[in-house]
Amino acid sequence: MKKHTLLFVFLLFSINFLSAQNTEETTKENNNAESISVSKSTEFSIPVSPAFDLMGVNPSQVIKPTNIREFKVDWSFRSWRLKPNLALQVQPIWEMFYNRATLNKYQKANYLMKTLSSLDISAGTVEDEDFSRRVSVAAKINLYRQYDPLDNRELFEAIDYDYQTEQMDRMKRINQIKALVQQQKKRKAVQENLLVELDSLKNEYNLLETEQKEKVQDIAQNFIKNHWNAAHLDVAYGQIFSYDRPRLDSLNLKAQAQAVWVNGSIGIGKKVLLTGLARYILQVGDLVNVVKDTTTMMDTSIITNRGLKGNVFSLGLNFRYGSPKFNFFAEYVYSNGSNKIAISDNALNITQVGKFSMAYGGDWRINRNVMISYGVRTDYTDGFKFKNLIPVAGISCMMR
Repeated sequence: MKKHTLLFVFLLFSINFLSAQNTEETTKENNNAESISVSKSTEFSIPVSPAFDLMGVNPSQVIKPTNIREFKVDWSFRSWRLKPNLALQVQPIWEMFYNRATLNKYQKANYLMKTLSSLDISAGTVEDEDFSRRVSVAAKINLYRQYDPLDNRELFEAIDYDYQTEQMDRMKRINQIKALVQQQKKRKAVQENLLVELDSLKNEYNLLETEQKEKVQDIAQNFIKNHWNAAHLDVAYGQIFSYDRPRLDSLNLKAQAQAVWVNGSIGIGKKVLLTGLARYILQVGDLVNVVKDTTTMMDTSIITNRGLKGNVFSLGLNFRYGSPKFNFFAEYVYSNGSNKIAISDNALNITQVGKFSMAYGGDWRINRNVMISYGVRTDYTDGFKFKNLIPVAGISCMMR
C-alpha cells in the first residue's frame, strides 16, 4: 500500500508541476496566449474525473464522454452531510507536447498522437457517510470524437489572420514612434506630442486584443452550442483502495478493486444526448462481521473471510436533454455480480455498485470554466426492492 500512496503523492506533484511549467512556457512563446486559450476552451462539456467515476460519487454513473484540454479539479458532495471530496485531473501528453500558444503542432500531428494527447490521468479521495475512506487513480483516453474543434483550421483562421495583420501594423508604428521619441529628446514639445500618439496607439493595440478575445469566445461558444451532443467514445482503466486510520507511514488496507469501462455517446437532434456504459470490476476485500461483546456491550469487528474476490459487470443507459448550459438527465444502470456479496456487502463493494440503480439530475455550466452537477440516485436489490436514496452534488472547475 505504501507504493500506491507514493504513486498518489507523485501524481499530485506531477499535475501541479506540468500545469506550472506549461504556463511559463506558453507565456514565453506568445504574448497573445490568453486569447488563444479562449479558442481552446471548446470542450463540449466539463466531465467529472474518471477517479470519481470509479468510486461512484458522481450524480450520474453513466458520465458523458468528452475531451478536455486543461488541468481540472472536482469536488463531490455525496451524502446527507456537506463533506467535500477532492479529485485532480490532467492531460500529461497534451501538456508536455501540444499545449502551446498556437495549435500548429497539434494540427500537424498524426492520428495516433492526437489520440494519445487525449489521455488524461486523475486521482481522487473520498470519505463517505460510513466514514469509509477510499482513494483511486484512473486513466482515460478518447478513441473517437465526432468533432475536434482544435483540429479545425478554418474555425479561427479568418479572424486570426485579420487580427495578426492589424496588430503587426500597429506594432510597427509603435516601434517607429518609440524610435522618434529617442531622437527628439532635445525637442520637448515634439517629444510630448509623440508620447501622446504612442499612448493612443498602445490603447488601440490593447482594445483590438480585447475585441479579438470576444470574437474568439463568440465563435467557440457558438460551436459548442451547435455540437454539445456530438458523438464520443472513451475507454478507461482505474484502481481503487479502501483503507482505515491513515497515518503518514502506512495505511490499513481493507479492500481494493480494479476496473475497465467504456463510455459512448451519440446525439439526436440539437437537444438530446444518449450515453451508454459497459464496465467490468474485479474486487478483492476482507469480509467483516460486527458482533457485540456481552460483557462490555461494545461492538467488535471480526474478519470472517480474507481476500474474497468478486466480479461485477455493469451496463447503463443515460438520457440527457437540454443545451450545453443547462441539461437534465435520467439513467438506469444494471449490475450483476459473480456472487451475491459482490454487490450487497459494502466491505467488498467499494465501488458502490447497486444491483439496480436509477438516477435523476442535471448539469449547470455557470461559465466556460465551472460546471455544477446534481442528482438523486436510488439503489435497488434483487426483486427491485428499494435499498438506498443518495443525493449527490459536484463542482468541476477548469484551472485556466
